[in-house]
Amino acid sequence: MPARTRLVPILVGGLIALAMSALTGILLYYVDAKAELEASSRAYAVLAEVRDQIDRRLETALAVPETLAAVIAAEERIDDKAFNAIAARLIRANPSIRNVALAPGGVISAIHPVRGNEAALGLRYADVPAQNAAVLRAIRTRRTVIAGPLELVQGGTGLLSRTPVFLRDSEGEDTRYWGIVALAVDTDQLFEDIRQIADRTGFSIGVRRAPRAGSPGMPVAGSPEVFSGPPVTMLYSLPGGDRWELGAMPQGGWQSVEGIPGILRALLYLLPLVLGWIAYRVVASRYRNQELARRDPLTGLANRKSFDYQLRGLLQGKPRSCALVLIDLDGFKPVNDTHGHSAGDTALREVAERLRNLIRGTDVVYRLGGDEFAILLQDVKSDQHMVNLAKRAIARIKQPIALDGGRETTVGASAGVAVFPLGGHPERASDVFDRADRALYRSKAQGGNRAVAEPAVGSTPGLP
Repeated sequence: MPARTRLVPILVGGLIALAMSALTGILLYYVDAKAELEASSRAYAVLAEVRDQIDRRLETALAVPETLAAVIAAEERIDDKAFNAIAARLIRANPSIRNVALAPGGVISAIHPVRGNEAALGLRYADVPAQNAAVLRAIRTRRTVIAGPLELVQGGTGLLSRTPVFLRDSEGEDTRYWGIVALAVDTDQLFEDIRQIADRTGFSIGVRRAPRAGSPGMPVAGSPEVFSGPPVTMLYSLPGGDRWELGAMPQGGWQSVEGIPGILRALLYLLPLVLGWIAYRVVASRYRNQELARRDPLTGLANRKSFDYQLRGLLQGKPRSCALVLIDLDGFKPVNDTHGHSAGDTALREVAERLRNLIRGTDVVYRLGGDEFAILLQDVKSDQHMVNLAKRAIARIKQPIALDGGRETTVGASAGVAVFPLGGHPERASDVFDRADRALYRSKAQGGNRAVAEPAVGSTPGLP
Protein backbone atom coordinates (compact mmCIF):
# COMPACT_ATOMS: atom_id res chain seq x y z
CA MET A 1 0.00 0.00 0.00
CA PRO A 2 1.51 3.40 -0.96
CA ALA A 3 2.62 5.73 1.83
CA ARG A 4 -0.20 8.18 1.08
CA THR A 5 -2.74 5.40 1.22
CA ARG A 6 -1.42 4.38 4.65
CA LEU A 7 -1.11 7.95 5.98
CA VAL A 8 -4.56 9.28 5.04
CA PRO A 9 -6.57 6.75 7.12
CA ILE A 10 -4.29 7.39 10.11
CA LEU A 11 -4.78 11.16 9.76
CA VAL A 12 -8.55 10.82 9.35
CA GLY A 13 -8.87 8.46 12.31
CA GLY A 14 -6.62 10.67 14.45
CA LEU A 15 -8.49 13.87 13.56
CA ILE A 16 -11.86 12.29 14.28
CA ALA A 17 -10.55 10.94 17.60
CA LEU A 18 -9.17 14.38 18.51
CA ALA A 19 -12.35 16.17 17.45
CA MET A 20 -14.56 13.75 19.35
CA SER A 21 -12.27 13.98 22.38
CA ALA A 22 -12.60 17.77 22.28
CA LEU A 23 -16.39 17.52 21.97
CA THR A 24 -16.47 14.98 24.80
CA GLY A 25 -14.37 17.30 26.96
CA ILE A 26 -16.67 20.24 26.21
CA LEU A 27 -19.74 18.11 26.91
CA LEU A 28 -18.35 16.88 30.22
CA TYR A 29 -17.27 20.40 31.16
CA TYR A 30 -20.76 21.80 30.65
CA VAL A 31 -22.45 18.80 32.26
CA ASP A 32 -20.14 19.10 35.28
CA ALA A 33 -20.64 22.88 35.37
CA LYS A 34 -24.40 22.34 35.34
CA ALA A 35 -24.08 19.72 38.09
CA GLU A 36 -21.92 22.09 40.14
CA LEU A 37 -24.43 24.89 39.64
CA GLU A 38 -27.21 22.59 40.79
CA ALA A 39 -25.08 21.55 43.78
CA SER A 40 -24.56 25.24 44.59
CA SER A 41 -28.31 25.77 44.48
CA ARG A 42 -28.82 22.77 46.77
CA ALA A 43 -26.13 24.12 49.11
CA TYR A 44 -27.95 27.44 49.29
CA ALA A 45 -31.20 25.61 50.07
CA VAL A 46 -29.37 23.67 52.81
CA LEU A 47 -28.10 26.93 54.30
CA ALA A 48 -31.61 28.35 54.19
CA GLU A 49 -32.79 25.31 56.16
CA VAL A 50 -29.95 25.80 58.68
CA ARG A 51 -30.86 29.47 59.02
CA ASP A 52 -34.51 28.61 59.66
CA GLN A 53 -33.54 26.05 62.30
CA ILE A 54 -31.30 28.57 64.07
CA ASP A 55 -34.10 31.13 63.91
CA ARG A 56 -36.55 28.74 65.53
CA ARG A 57 -34.17 27.71 68.31
CA LEU A 58 -33.13 31.31 69.04
CA GLU A 59 -36.72 32.51 69.05
CA THR A 60 -37.62 29.80 71.55
CA ALA A 61 -34.58 30.61 73.69
CA LEU A 62 -35.15 34.37 73.59
CA ALA A 63 -38.68 33.89 74.84
CA VAL A 64 -37.15 33.15 78.27
CA PRO A 65 -35.46 36.54 78.96
CA GLU A 66 -38.24 38.45 77.24
CA THR A 67 -40.85 36.77 79.47
CA LEU A 68 -38.84 37.57 82.59
CA ALA A 69 -38.22 41.12 81.37
CA ALA A 70 -41.96 41.62 80.89
CA VAL A 71 -42.69 40.34 84.40
CA ILE A 72 -40.06 42.62 85.97
CA ALA A 73 -41.19 45.65 83.93
CA ALA A 74 -44.76 45.10 85.08
CA GLU A 75 -44.03 44.29 88.76
CA GLU A 76 -40.86 46.42 89.10
CA ARG A 77 -39.33 43.42 90.84
CA ILE A 78 -39.30 39.64 90.92
CA ASP A 79 -38.59 37.44 93.93
CA ASP A 80 -36.27 34.47 93.82
CA LYS A 81 -39.07 31.91 94.03
CA ALA A 82 -40.94 33.34 91.07
CA PHE A 83 -37.70 33.75 89.10
CA ASN A 84 -36.63 30.15 89.68
CA ALA A 85 -40.08 28.79 88.87
CA ILE A 86 -40.38 30.71 85.60
CA ALA A 87 -36.78 30.02 84.60
CA ALA A 88 -37.02 26.30 85.36
CA ARG A 89 -40.18 25.91 83.34
CA LEU A 90 -38.77 27.79 80.34
CA ILE A 91 -35.41 25.97 80.41
CA ARG A 92 -37.16 22.57 80.47
CA ALA A 93 -38.91 23.57 77.26
CA ASN A 94 -35.59 24.57 75.64
CA PRO A 95 -32.64 22.28 76.50
CA SER A 96 -30.18 24.48 74.60
CA ILE A 97 -30.37 27.11 77.39
CA ARG A 98 -27.43 26.77 79.76
CA ASN A 99 -28.58 29.33 82.34
CA VAL A 100 -30.60 32.49 82.81
CA ALA A 101 -29.54 35.30 85.13
CA LEU A 102 -30.83 38.59 86.56
CA ALA A 103 -28.43 41.52 86.71
CA PRO A 104 -30.14 44.56 88.24
CA GLY A 105 -27.87 47.56 87.75
CA GLY A 106 -25.50 45.43 85.67
CA VAL A 107 -24.54 43.02 88.50
CA ILE A 108 -25.64 39.37 88.41
CA SER A 109 -27.63 38.72 91.60
CA ALA A 110 -29.58 35.60 90.65
CA ILE A 111 -28.94 32.71 88.27
CA HIS A 112 -30.76 29.53 87.40
CA PRO A 113 -29.64 26.86 87.73
CA VAL A 114 -27.12 27.80 90.35
CA ARG A 115 -25.23 24.55 90.19
CA GLY A 116 -22.31 24.86 87.83
CA ASN A 117 -22.83 28.60 87.46
CA GLU A 118 -21.76 29.81 90.91
CA ALA A 119 -18.81 31.74 89.49
CA ALA A 120 -21.17 34.04 87.61
CA LEU A 121 -22.93 35.29 90.77
CA GLY A 122 -21.84 38.80 91.66
CA LEU A 123 -20.33 39.43 88.22
CA ARG A 124 -20.23 43.10 87.26
CA TYR A 125 -20.50 43.49 83.52
CA ALA A 126 -18.46 46.67 83.69
CA ASP A 127 -15.52 44.51 84.84
CA VAL A 128 -15.71 42.20 81.82
CA PRO A 129 -15.10 44.28 78.66
CA ALA A 130 -15.82 41.37 76.33
CA GLN A 131 -19.37 41.14 77.72
CA ASN A 132 -19.94 44.75 78.70
CA ALA A 133 -19.89 45.95 75.08
CA ALA A 134 -23.01 43.89 74.34
CA VAL A 135 -24.67 45.12 77.57
CA LEU A 136 -24.10 48.75 76.67
CA ARG A 137 -25.39 48.17 73.14
CA ALA A 138 -28.54 46.53 74.53
CA ILE A 139 -29.15 49.49 76.87
CA ARG A 140 -28.54 51.99 74.08
CA THR A 141 -30.81 50.28 71.57
CA ARG A 142 -33.31 49.03 74.21
CA ARG A 143 -33.31 45.70 72.37
CA THR A 144 -31.99 42.22 73.04
CA VAL A 145 -28.39 41.81 71.92
CA ILE A 146 -26.83 38.41 71.19
CA ALA A 147 -23.07 38.01 71.14
CA GLY A 148 -20.73 35.10 70.91
CA PRO A 149 -19.79 32.51 71.35
CA LEU A 150 -17.84 34.02 74.25
CA GLU A 151 -15.79 32.63 77.10
CA LEU A 152 -17.97 32.32 80.23
CA VAL A 153 -16.62 33.15 83.68
CA GLN A 154 -18.04 29.90 84.99
CA GLY A 155 -16.16 27.99 82.29
CA GLY A 156 -16.72 26.99 78.72
CA THR A 157 -18.20 29.05 75.92
CA GLY A 158 -21.73 30.04 75.14
CA LEU A 159 -23.91 32.30 73.12
CA LEU A 160 -24.96 35.22 75.35
CA SER A 161 -28.07 37.34 75.08
CA ARG A 162 -28.61 40.58 76.97
CA THR A 163 -32.18 41.84 77.30
CA PRO A 164 -32.47 45.32 78.87
CA VAL A 165 -35.29 45.89 81.36
CA PHE A 166 -36.88 49.32 81.69
CA LEU A 167 -39.58 49.96 84.29
CA ARG A 168 -42.80 51.49 83.01
CA ASP A 169 -45.23 53.99 84.37
CA SER A 170 -49.00 53.68 84.43
CA GLU A 171 -49.19 54.77 80.81
CA GLY A 172 -46.77 52.06 79.67
CA GLU A 173 -43.86 54.37 79.06
CA ASP A 174 -40.34 53.38 80.09
CA THR A 175 -39.31 55.43 83.09
CA ARG A 176 -35.94 54.14 84.19
CA TYR A 177 -33.38 51.41 83.53
CA TRP A 178 -33.65 48.44 85.89
CA GLY A 179 -30.97 46.03 84.64
CA ILE A 180 -30.33 43.05 82.40
CA VAL A 181 -31.89 39.62 81.97
CA ALA A 182 -29.02 37.48 80.70
CA LEU A 183 -29.18 34.19 78.89
CA ALA A 184 -26.39 31.72 78.08
CA VAL A 185 -27.09 29.28 75.28
CA ASP A 186 -25.17 26.04 74.79
CA THR A 187 -23.94 26.25 71.20
CA ASP A 188 -23.70 22.46 70.87
CA GLN A 189 -27.41 22.13 71.61
CA LEU A 190 -28.26 25.17 69.52
CA PHE A 191 -26.52 23.76 66.44
CA GLU A 192 -27.55 20.14 66.94
CA ASP A 193 -29.67 20.39 63.81
CA ILE A 194 -26.63 21.22 61.68
CA ARG A 195 -25.17 17.73 62.09
CA GLN A 196 -28.48 16.13 61.20
CA ILE A 197 -28.93 18.33 58.14
CA ALA A 198 -25.36 17.63 57.01
CA ASP A 199 -25.82 13.87 57.35
CA ARG A 200 -29.12 13.97 55.50
CA THR A 201 -28.05 16.23 52.60
CA GLY A 202 -24.44 15.15 52.08
CA PHE A 203 -23.11 18.68 52.58
CA SER A 204 -20.44 19.86 55.00
CA ILE A 205 -21.79 22.84 56.93
CA GLY A 206 -19.89 25.38 58.97
CA VAL A 207 -20.80 28.47 60.99
CA ARG A 208 -18.34 31.19 61.92
CA ARG A 209 -18.43 34.80 63.02
CA ALA A 210 -18.49 36.97 59.92
CA PRO A 211 -14.94 37.96 58.93
CA ARG A 212 -13.94 41.54 59.53
CA ALA A 213 -10.93 43.55 58.49
CA GLY A 214 -7.89 41.80 59.90
CA SER A 215 -9.95 38.96 61.37
CA PRO A 216 -10.80 35.74 59.48
CA GLY A 217 -13.80 34.95 61.65
CA MET A 218 -13.87 32.62 64.66
CA PRO A 219 -15.51 29.20 64.12
CA VAL A 220 -18.87 28.87 65.83
CA ALA A 221 -20.22 25.45 64.89
CA GLY A 222 -20.15 22.69 62.32
CA SER A 223 -17.12 21.97 60.13
CA PRO A 224 -14.68 24.90 60.13
CA GLU A 225 -12.70 23.34 57.25
CA VAL A 226 -15.61 24.25 54.97
CA PHE A 227 -14.27 27.79 54.82
CA SER A 228 -10.85 26.65 53.59
CA GLY A 229 -12.50 25.78 50.28
CA PRO A 230 -14.85 27.89 48.14
CA PRO A 231 -18.14 27.25 49.96
CA VAL A 232 -21.56 28.64 49.21
CA THR A 233 -22.12 31.21 51.96
CA MET A 234 -24.98 33.06 53.60
CA LEU A 235 -24.84 35.82 56.21
CA TYR A 236 -26.98 35.45 59.32
CA SER A 237 -27.67 38.59 61.37
CA LEU A 238 -28.03 38.24 65.13
CA PRO A 239 -30.15 40.56 67.25
CA GLY A 240 -27.95 43.46 68.22
CA GLY A 241 -25.75 43.71 65.11
CA ASP A 242 -23.39 40.74 65.19
CA ARG A 243 -23.34 38.50 62.12
CA TRP A 244 -22.47 34.91 61.40
CA GLU A 245 -21.42 33.42 58.11
CA LEU A 246 -22.98 30.10 57.17
CA GLY A 247 -21.04 27.98 54.67
CA ALA A 248 -21.78 24.73 52.84
CA MET A 249 -20.11 22.57 50.23
CA PRO A 250 -20.34 18.91 49.14
CA GLN A 251 -18.73 16.58 51.66
CA GLY A 252 -16.28 15.33 49.05
CA GLY A 253 -15.47 18.83 47.80
CA TRP A 254 -16.59 20.40 44.54
CA GLN A 255 -14.28 18.05 42.63
CA SER A 256 -16.58 15.20 43.68
CA VAL A 257 -19.54 16.81 41.89
CA GLU A 258 -19.91 15.08 38.53
CA GLY A 259 -22.82 15.38 36.16
CA ILE A 260 -22.08 11.93 34.71
CA PRO A 261 -21.14 8.86 36.79
CA GLY A 262 -17.58 7.59 36.64
CA ILE A 263 -18.21 4.45 34.55
CA LEU A 264 -20.22 6.33 31.94
CA ARG A 265 -17.58 9.09 32.00
CA ALA A 266 -14.89 6.50 31.22
CA LEU A 267 -17.00 5.16 28.35
CA LEU A 268 -17.40 8.67 26.97
CA TYR A 269 -13.64 9.15 27.05
CA LEU A 270 -13.23 5.79 25.29
CA LEU A 271 -15.82 6.61 22.62
CA PRO A 272 -13.57 9.04 20.64
CA LEU A 273 -10.89 6.36 20.42
CA VAL A 274 -13.43 3.83 19.21
CA LEU A 275 -14.85 6.26 16.63
CA GLY A 276 -11.34 7.21 15.53
CA TRP A 277 -10.48 3.53 15.11
CA ILE A 278 -13.68 2.91 13.15
CA ALA A 279 -12.96 5.92 10.91
CA TYR A 280 -9.43 4.66 10.35
CA ARG A 281 -10.70 1.21 9.42
CA VAL A 282 -13.38 2.59 7.08
CA VAL A 283 -11.01 4.95 5.26
CA ALA A 284 -8.24 2.37 5.16
CA SER A 285 -10.70 -0.19 3.79
CA ARG A 286 -11.88 2.29 1.18
CA TYR A 287 -8.32 3.05 0.09
CA ARG A 288 -7.51 -0.65 0.15
CA ASN A 289 -10.50 -1.40 -2.04
CA GLN A 290 -9.50 1.38 -4.41
CA GLU A 291 -5.98 0.03 -4.41
CA LEU A 292 -7.22 -3.51 -5.05
CA ALA A 293 -9.41 -2.22 -7.87
CA ARG A 294 -6.24 -0.92 -9.52
CA ARG A 295 -4.12 -3.98 -8.75
CA ASP A 296 -3.79 -7.32 -10.46
CA PRO A 297 -4.68 -9.88 -7.76
CA LEU A 298 -2.19 -12.49 -9.04
CA THR A 299 1.00 -10.42 -9.40
CA GLY A 300 0.25 -7.36 -7.26
CA LEU A 301 1.10 -5.11 -10.23
CA ALA A 302 -1.09 -2.20 -11.25
CA ASN A 303 -3.83 -3.39 -13.63
CA ARG A 304 -5.27 -2.21 -16.96
CA LYS A 305 -7.59 0.31 -15.33
CA SER A 306 -4.68 1.93 -13.50
CA PHE A 307 -2.61 1.84 -16.69
CA ASP A 308 -5.25 3.69 -18.74
CA TYR A 309 -5.61 6.33 -16.00
CA GLN A 310 -1.85 6.90 -15.71
CA LEU A 311 -1.26 7.06 -19.45
CA ARG A 312 -3.99 9.68 -19.90
CA GLY A 313 -2.50 11.66 -17.02
CA LEU A 314 0.95 11.70 -18.59
CA LEU A 315 -0.47 12.92 -21.90
CA GLN A 316 -2.56 15.65 -20.27
CA GLY A 317 0.19 16.87 -17.96
CA LYS A 318 3.22 19.02 -18.59
CA PRO A 319 4.91 17.76 -21.81
CA ARG A 320 7.96 15.65 -21.09
CA SER A 321 9.62 12.71 -22.73
CA CYS A 322 7.95 9.45 -21.69
CA ALA A 323 7.81 5.93 -23.06
CA LEU A 324 5.46 2.98 -23.14
CA VAL A 325 6.92 -0.51 -23.29
CA LEU A 326 4.50 -3.34 -24.09
CA ILE A 327 5.80 -6.84 -23.26
CA ASP A 328 4.17 -10.08 -24.34
CA LEU A 329 5.52 -13.41 -23.15
CA ASP A 330 6.67 -15.95 -25.74
CA GLY A 331 6.14 -19.63 -25.09
CA PHE A 332 3.88 -19.13 -22.09
CA LYS A 333 1.07 -21.44 -23.22
CA PRO A 334 3.28 -24.56 -23.08
CA VAL A 335 4.06 -23.79 -19.43
CA ASN A 336 0.36 -24.13 -18.59
CA ASP A 337 -0.05 -27.14 -20.84
CA THR A 338 3.02 -28.94 -19.49
CA HIS A 339 3.16 -27.98 -15.85
CA GLY A 340 -0.38 -26.82 -15.11
CA HIS A 341 -2.01 -23.49 -14.38
CA SER A 342 -0.39 -23.27 -10.94
CA ALA A 343 2.99 -23.25 -12.60
CA GLY A 344 1.75 -20.65 -15.05
CA ASP A 345 0.73 -18.43 -12.15
CA THR A 346 4.16 -18.90 -10.57
CA ALA A 347 5.81 -17.88 -13.83
CA LEU A 348 3.66 -14.75 -14.12
CA ARG A 349 4.46 -13.72 -10.53
CA GLU A 350 8.18 -14.24 -11.15
CA VAL A 351 8.11 -12.20 -14.37
CA ALA A 352 6.28 -9.41 -12.54
CA GLU A 353 8.89 -9.38 -9.78
CA ARG A 354 11.76 -9.27 -12.28
CA LEU A 355 10.20 -6.35 -14.14
CA ARG A 356 9.51 -4.54 -10.86
CA ASN A 357 13.16 -4.85 -9.87
CA LEU A 358 14.29 -3.51 -13.23
CA ILE A 359 12.61 -0.09 -13.20
CA ARG A 360 13.27 3.18 -11.35
CA GLY A 361 11.15 4.55 -8.55
CA THR A 362 9.20 6.90 -10.85
CA ASP A 363 8.35 4.16 -13.36
CA VAL A 364 5.49 1.68 -13.07
CA VAL A 365 4.96 -1.90 -14.27
CA TYR A 366 1.44 -3.07 -15.20
CA ARG A 367 -0.14 -6.40 -15.98
CA LEU A 368 -2.65 -5.69 -18.74
CA GLY A 369 -4.06 -9.19 -18.76
CA GLY A 370 -3.06 -12.76 -19.57
CA ASP A 371 0.67 -12.78 -20.30
CA GLU A 372 0.84 -9.13 -21.42
CA PHE A 373 2.70 -6.51 -19.37
CA ALA A 374 3.41 -2.80 -19.78
CA ILE A 375 5.94 -0.34 -18.40
CA LEU A 376 5.38 3.42 -18.29
CA LEU A 377 8.63 5.35 -17.98
CA GLN A 378 9.17 9.08 -17.48
CA ASP A 379 12.04 11.38 -18.45
CA VAL A 380 13.42 9.00 -21.07
CA LYS A 381 16.52 9.95 -23.07
CA SER A 382 15.95 8.30 -26.47
CA ASP A 383 14.30 5.49 -28.38
CA GLN A 384 17.58 3.57 -28.21
CA HIS A 385 17.70 3.91 -24.43
CA MET A 386 14.20 2.47 -24.16
CA VAL A 387 14.98 -0.35 -26.58
CA ASN A 388 18.04 -1.24 -24.51
CA LEU A 389 15.90 -1.26 -21.32
CA ALA A 390 13.36 -3.48 -23.07
CA LYS A 391 16.15 -5.82 -24.13
CA ARG A 392 17.36 -6.05 -20.54
CA ALA A 393 13.82 -6.87 -19.46
CA ILE A 394 13.64 -9.62 -22.08
CA ALA A 395 16.99 -11.02 -20.92
CA ARG A 396 15.79 -11.19 -17.31
CA ILE A 397 12.49 -12.79 -18.28
CA LYS A 398 14.30 -15.54 -20.24
CA GLN A 399 16.20 -16.70 -17.14
CA PRO A 400 14.93 -20.03 -15.69
CA ILE A 401 11.96 -19.87 -13.37
CA ALA A 402 11.86 -22.24 -10.39
CA LEU A 403 8.65 -24.21 -9.91
CA ASP A 404 7.38 -26.45 -7.11
CA GLY A 405 9.04 -29.81 -6.69
CA GLY A 406 12.44 -28.64 -7.94
CA ARG A 407 11.21 -28.17 -11.49
CA GLU A 408 12.17 -25.28 -13.78
CA THR A 409 10.67 -23.61 -16.81
CA THR A 410 11.54 -20.76 -19.14
CA VAL A 411 9.58 -18.24 -21.18
CA GLY A 412 10.63 -15.65 -23.71
CA ALA A 413 9.30 -12.16 -24.37
CA SER A 414 8.75 -9.67 -27.15
CA ALA A 415 8.58 -5.90 -26.57
CA GLY A 416 7.25 -2.90 -28.39
CA VAL A 417 8.37 0.62 -27.43
CA ALA A 418 6.64 3.94 -28.11
CA VAL A 419 8.21 7.20 -26.93
CA PHE A 420 5.85 10.18 -26.47
CA PRO A 421 5.26 12.95 -27.16
CA LEU A 422 7.61 13.56 -30.08
CA GLY A 423 7.68 16.26 -32.72
CA GLY A 424 5.11 18.46 -31.01
CA HIS A 425 2.23 16.35 -32.33
CA PRO A 426 -0.55 15.87 -29.74
CA GLU A 427 -1.59 12.27 -29.22
CA ARG A 428 -4.34 10.43 -27.45
CA ALA A 429 -3.70 7.55 -25.11
CA SER A 430 -5.08 5.15 -27.73
CA ASP A 431 -2.61 6.50 -30.31
CA VAL A 432 0.37 5.86 -28.05
CA PHE A 433 -0.89 2.40 -27.18
CA ASP A 434 -1.47 1.57 -30.85
CA ARG A 435 2.11 2.60 -31.73
CA ALA A 436 3.53 0.43 -28.96
CA ASP A 437 1.24 -2.42 -30.01
CA ARG A 438 2.40 -2.13 -33.64
CA ALA A 439 6.00 -2.24 -32.46
CA LEU A 440 5.17 -5.34 -30.40
CA TYR A 441 3.57 -6.94 -33.46
CA ARG A 442 6.68 -6.23 -35.49
CA SER A 443 8.79 -7.79 -32.76
CA LYS A 444 6.61 -10.91 -32.80
CA ALA A 445 6.69 -10.98 -36.61
CA GLN A 446 10.51 -10.92 -36.55
CA GLY A 447 10.59 -14.07 -34.42
CA GLY A 448 10.12 -12.70 -30.92
CA ASN A 449 12.57 -12.33 -28.07
CA ARG A 450 13.45 -8.84 -29.24
CA ALA A 451 12.43 -5.20 -28.76
CA VAL A 452 11.22 -2.81 -31.45
CA ALA A 453 10.52 0.93 -31.17
CA GLU A 454 7.63 2.62 -32.98
CA PRO A 455 8.08 6.39 -33.61
CA ALA A 456 5.45 9.02 -32.97
CA VAL A 457 3.27 10.23 -35.82
CA GLY A 458 5.40 12.30 -38.21
CA SER A 459 8.65 11.52 -36.37
CA THR A 460 11.71 9.59 -37.45
CA PRO A 461 11.43 5.82 -37.01
CA GLY A 462 13.25 4.36 -34.03
CA LEU A 463 15.75 1.54 -33.97
CA PRO A 464 14.59 -2.04 -34.53
